[in-house]
Amino acid sequence: MIHGIFTPGAMAPTHYHTKFNESFEVLEGELAVWNNGKKIILKPGDKVTILKTVHHSFKNESENTVKVLITAEPGYEPFEQNLRIMMGLQKDGLLKQLSKMTPKMIPIGMILTDLSNTKLVGGVGIMFKVISVFYNKEKISLRKKELLEKYCS
Repeated sequence: MIHGIFTPGAMAPTHYHTKFNESFEVLEGELAVWNNGKKIILKPGDKVTILKTVHHSFKNESENTVKVLITAEPGYEPFEQNLRIMMGLQKDGLLKQLSKMTPKMIPIGMILTDLSNTKLVGGVGIMFKVISVFYNKEKISLRKKELLEKYCS
């Protein structure tokens, strides 16, 4: 279970997980969640659970920060590590760069999708599969270790 803070515009592209269900409970603000293509606007106190293998995405469409409780069931520590890294990147002002997928940020995106058991769909998923062929696996492994030490220790 992780407390997530999503700044305006923060989002995740359409994806799914195979190892756990994912729940979002809004504590403050409003979060748009697409569950199998259906858009739901979550307000404080609202909760939605996305079953594993179901395509979903989310976005903070508001001008305000959204605070969310995110849960994986059953618990999945690498998913929690992914969220801690994402919140740390956001705090360091790097999360927006991640969404642009610049060459510097692509390895971080690859690390996060791997940690979180995220299976990207559509064009983004295809792009990640093609690009991953060109990245040095050893360098990615070292970068993963750095991110875990910085944001999850």
